[in-house]
Amino acid sequence: METKEKEKEKEKSSAPRILDVGAGTGLFSSIVLTKFPQAKIVLMDMTEKMLDIARDRFKGNENITYLCKDMTNIDEETSKTFENQFDYIISGLAIHHLTSHEKKYIYGKCQGWLKEGGLFINCDQVISPDPILEAKSIELWHDKIRESGIGEEAIDMLKERMKLDKCDTIQLQLEMFKEVGFKHAEILYKYLVFCVFYAYK
Repeated sequence: METKEKEKEKEKSSAPRILDVGAGTGLFSSIVLTKFPQAKIVLMDMTEKMLDIARDRFKGNENITYLCKDMTNIDEETSKTFENQFDYIISGLAIHHLTSHEKKYIYGKCQGWLKEGGLFINCDQVISPDPILEAKSIELWHDKIRESGIGEEAIDMLKERMKLDKCDTIQLQLEMFKEVGFKHAEILYKYLVFCVFYAYK
């Protein structure tokens, strides 16, 4: 029994099973692969064009699979197949596009899809409960973008896209994690409108 447990731990440390939710072009997973080059990763995104770019990015890597699914409406067959299957589930700048109800739905799904003790990491945008501080954070963010050399036209386009965002507060999302069954949930990092959540099953 002890040998089997050690083998499982060794496999997790060298070749973990990872699900990337709202994976887009696979940028987040490409970063993860620098830490776990043997990882077996499922990229899930609702846009086939995004996944096509990811396929080019990971061409030749047979440990990467692709799944075109809407994270807010996962069919029962897929959900059952994923139950208790992943060591890690990650998401980068995707879930803030969802309503509060949809966020809680996908957090619940991720909790069910993780193995016992598995880790969920969500790098995303959040909103401050204080409107004054929220406005200040956005102003500072835009200033940082200007300092990088990006022009006002691009910033105006960003402002328009932000109108479609459905960001929630840190506190509300930490409560969601607990409500759907995560044992431990906290933030690892916060900078202006960006935050890294982590939660253990």
